[in-house]
Amino acid sequence: MWRRCWLNLERGLVYQAIRLTRLRGASERVARGFAVGLMVHFYPTFGFGVLISGFLARLVGGNFVAGLVGGALLGFAWPLLFLLNIWTGSFFFEPSIQLTALEQVTEKTMRLLLWGQTFTAGALVNSLVVGGTVYLLLRLLYEETRPALLNYFRHHAREHQRRFRRPRAPR
Repeated sequence: MWRRCWLNLERGLVYQAIRLTRLRGASERVARGFAVGLMVHFYPTFGFGVLISGFLARLVGGNFVAGLVGGALLGFAWPLLFLLNIWTGSFFFEPSIQLTALEQVTEKTMRLLLWGQTFTAGALVNSLVVGGTVYLLLRLLYEETRPALLNYFRHHAREHQRRFRRPRAPR
């Protein structure tokens, strides 16, 4: 079961990487769309983060597909991002509940902390820092690395399919 989950996660990440590296056009638009897509993860979107990220990317003049890829990238890490928002926000405001470990992020603590000053300040700072950093990195590296990355991801996908293909039933 764990192996199948891992394979599905790997397959999804490789697919998103291929989609992102296939994009042609202005590297600035791709970088802007991807950065905005990642920034959405720091705010509670209640399952609509991928769609919101694509439309926000388009709204700010970024690439829609890059926004979708950025929006789909960190969806599984929401408890970690929530905790990071609280930790960062605690530099500015004292939280009503102290969280020191990832296991303490439960539904009850989320309800108590979600729209407090601590969470909001942390989300704002984290999204701006991560978004700005990713934008600058992609802006600098996208055009130079795109062809080599595309070849690598395509080769990896072919090898993945070859290794894990189910054997055909005998006729």
